[in-house]
Amino acid sequence: MKRLAIILVAALLCAGAASAQDLLVKRDGTKVRVKVLEITGKRITYVRFMTESPVYKIPLSEIEYIEYPDGERDTFGPKKKKAPAADAETPEKWRGPVRPPVSVAEVSAEAPSADVPRYNVGDIYSEDGATGMVVITTDNGAHGLIMSLDEACLAWCDLPRRDMEATGATDNDDGVANMAAVERFIADNGLSWSDFPAFEWCRSKGDGWFLPSINELWRLGTVYNGGSRTIFKRAVRKSINDTLKSNGGKVLNNIMLYHSSTESSDPKYSFYSHMGVEKPYTGDGAKGDKLFVRAFRHF
Repeated sequence: MKRLAIILVAALLCAGAASAQDLLVKRDGTKVRVKVLEITGKRITYVRFMTESPVYKIPLSEIEYIEYPDGERDTFGPKKKKAPAADAETPEKWRGPVRPPVSVAEVSAEAPSADVPRYNVGDIYSEDGATGMVVITTDNGAHGLIMSLDEACLAWCDLPRRDMEATGATDNDDGVANMAAVERFIADNGLSWSDFPAFEWCRSKGDGWFLPSINELWRLGTVYNGGSRTIFKRAVRKSINDTLKSNGGKVLNNIMLYHSSTESSDPKYSFYSHMGVEKPYTGDGAKGDKLFVRAFRHF
């Protein structure tokens, strides 16, 4: 019994020590226990676990992934699709005319009245029968966009590939406009919302919910990384995910792809994005691909 107690205590102590370290896995299979100091779009800076020096810097091209104490991973493995030219810094230069936002929060010229509730990015909004996380604010926090707490893995369109046509959902900035375009396409062609699973799932959440446009989705990635798409702030990611979990939601995934409502110039393709800091941030893929889906709503 005494031996068992000692083993249990030792296991607890080891678990406590392990909880403070990051696991860096290189593409050659090497695993190193480290403390990550900084991740940029080109390299990772770290010290070995339980040390303060020397400080190491290695390029992202050598890293497969980093696993943090809470189980979250940042993956830097080879991309499935060819990346854009090295000088492509903004989404407009990639395939798909995506315009990045000037800032996370926008302030209108005319401020709302003092009695209007104001929200910050990351707050939980629960009014008018709608509940979600605030991801974009305008008018000093009186208005903006909320994101659904949960997510699904669905296809943009379930029609046979040969039957997919342009729906007119080509707005890069306005997911509501894209939802309206899909609704008109459904009515004009005798189809149903079930033929467009990602849109149907968002619509089923109630009045005002929609599948975000590519720019709205791109913006979410900026918010999730603390205001940048080249260097992320892990504390911001953790805060967002902790809030989602504590409110019964699903954490955002910085590895997987998310559908936008914006259609590509090829009617068989639509645009997607991810929540990480690795380029390219956007791309287009088959509408029939099952990707993650988050619903948005204006407030």
